[in-house]
Amino acid sequence: MATGKHRQGGTDGPWLERLVLSTPVGEWTALRLILSLLWIAAMAGLSVSFVYDDLVLNHRSELVTALVVRTNYDQRGPSFNAELQSRFPGVRVLVEDIHQRPKVGDRIDLEVDPRKPTRVRDPQSWRWNPLDVALIALAPVGAMIAWARLNHTLRKRRHR
Repeated sequence: MATGKHRQGGTDGPWLERLVLSTPVGEWTALRLILSLLWIAAMAGLSVSFVYDDLVLNHRSELVTALVVRTNYDQRGPSFNAELQSRFPGVRVLVEDIHQRPKVGDRIDLEVDPRKPTRVRDPQSWRWNPLDVALIALAPVGAMIAWARLNHTLRKRRHR
């Protein structure tokens, strides 16, 4: 076996597998591990969709005037509903992750994707949500944990 890939006289396996299995995750039951990995995959998938929307808006958005028709500021995640004007008259959108807090009847500018006018963003809001970036970063960690557990299980079955 190649030097450095396997440990001499101890637990067999690549160093990365041994490192992952030495953490508390290495002791989790299979059900707990599967549920955790599914949650990580689902959250990373949602986060990728949000980040994709931001990337699209960064590249091809247009500023469009909108009329605020409803506000939802007393909720956990404040938002407002608006009706786009000019180029997309009558299209109603929900704007979340907001910075500004207009009143019903105010005219405001929104960044709109001309190919999909329901994809909008408050031009004053944050471009990247740190939670989305963190969840996307968890996906490779989850994959590494799954690889280590599967690799370890397969090696144990081969040696029986």
